[in-house]
Amino acid sequence: MAKLSVHGDDPTLKSILEALPTDPEREWRKGEAKGQGRVYLDSGFDVVIVQASKPQVLPARIRSYLAECRSRGVTFTMPRIVAELQLELNGDDTSGAPLDLTLADMQHLTEMGISLSIVTLPVAA
Repeated sequence: MAKLSVHGDDPTLKSILEALPTDPEREWRKGEAKGQGRVYLDSGFDVVIVQASKPQVLPARIRSYLAECRSRGVTFTMPRIVAELQLELNGDDTSGAPLDLTLADMQHLTEMGISLSIVTLPVAA
């Protein structure tokens, strides 16, 4: 799965949400409870870019989504905005299947102000 998680100040988030090619899967507001007596320190949202079981399909779908974002003028380089592309891989789906991100992919993430997080979930017993 590939998910874009963004948080920061409300006015900037609103302008980003209005331009995104898809609606967020989840949104939260600064001060809302997030469980265990804790609250969100800023507002944010999560957008699922692609839900796929095979990691080799992720790069093409991510490229396509980010190209659409760029064509709509979406960037995450504004002050007080943090964006992270989260790649979640299932341990049983990754054996022998590469996840190939090119230098151009990494450059586009950098230029758009997006950091990268990769998590491999344990193999189901």
